[in-house]
Amino acid sequence: MIQDIIISIKPCFSNEIYSGKKSVELRKHVGRSFINNSKMYIYSSSPNQEISGHAFIKSVQILPVLEIRRKYLTEACISPDTFDRYYSGHQKGVLIWLKGVVKYQNPITLAQLKSNGFTAPQSFCYVTGEVKELLESTL
Repeated sequence: MIQDIIISIKPCFSNEIYSGKKSVELRKHVGRSFINNSKMYIYSSSPNQEISGHAFIKSVQILPVLEIRRKYLTEACISPDTFDRYYSGHQKGVLIWLKGVVKYQNPITLAQLKSNGFTAPQSFCYVTGEVKELLESTL
């Protein structure tokens, strides 16, 4: 079953996704529902603190960190130093390839989300209950 996801991304990276420069999101690990065609709402973290758009998962790959570093820094819009700090101590990494990216004209603020029981995720969470209703009715 495809389950919608809210993924927390720093504004500098979410802006690169919306511009079309960043086609892959890097993670240390993801949940089981990160499957092809899942909808990922992009929560642009502090200072923005809003759901600013969404994308669909084109595919998910798990690869050795050294291979990711060698092949995909440009697509991920990440510097070698930032990459090395992020994956320090890890042997494998996850690439989430994106498609169908949409930036919202009217983002959903953290205040709106909190009033529906939402807590901003450190990495990701699944969309459920009142937050799902808010997203569906607002967008």
